[in-house]
Formats: sequence, structure tokens, C-alpha cells
Amino acid sequence: MRNLFLSVAALSVLFYSSCAEKEAKRIDMKQVAQFEDSIPHIIPGARSIHTLQKDDATEFKLIVGSPSFYTASDDNKQSAAIRTGLMVLHVLGPDNSIKNAALVLTKKDNDNQENRIPEDGISLDMKIDSLKKVLYPAK
Repeated sequence: MRNLFLSVAALSVLFYSSCAEKEAKRIDMKQVAQFEDSIPHIIPGARSIHTLQKDDATEFKLIVGSPSFYTASDDNKQSAAIRTGLMVLHVLGPDNSIKNAALVLTKKDNDNQENRIPEDGISLDMKIDSLKKVLYPAK
């Protein structure tokens, strides 16, 4: 009887730990540097890059100042957002906690020190959830 109780207790602990919500990871400076290195290959004319991840670590915004790309077609902008989402997932890996991500394009070419989206910002969904399902189907 004691062995049965210990087995049930051990299985309960294993089940709980596998079902427990994992702690949301924040984006670190090494990953930010990788974003900064990659964005000019995705968005032509990128002059400034700023990451914004507030208290909710599952949400992320990448603000890119590119006066020339700001006026690109909507299709080109959305394509760049999806390519940015792929890059973000590649940098963060399969265990990332990002659920919502947006690429924000702005005409301004300065660093956003105010931790907010610029008034002229165009927010584009990176389609992170869909991309995760394709890139990491087992997760």
C-alpha cells in the first residue's frame, strides 16, 4: 500500500511539473544585438532599432526607424513583418515565451528612449503564433 501511495505521489509531481506554466523568459541583450544585426537584412534603410518588452514578457515589439521603407507597399511591409517574426523565433529558439509580436515601422531614425510606440508608428503583426506552429510543431 505504501509503494502504491509513493508511486501515485511521484506520478502526480511529474504530471504537475510537466503541465505547470513555464516562467516567461525576457529577451536579453545578446538577443537584442542579434536582432540589431539582422534587421538591416530584412528592412532596407533601417536607421534605428529598438526593442520594447514591458511587464508582460509574452508580448514584444520591435520598433524600426526606416524613412525609406515607411512608404513601402502594405504587402512589402507585411512580408517584412513575417520575415522579422521568423528571425525573432530563430534568435529566441523553441522555448521562447513570446505569444504576440509586432514590427513597428516609423519614419523617425532616432532611438526610442521613451519606451513607447512613436506617434507615426505602423504596427504590423509578426504572426508569431502561426510561425511557431510551423517551425516548432511539437511545442
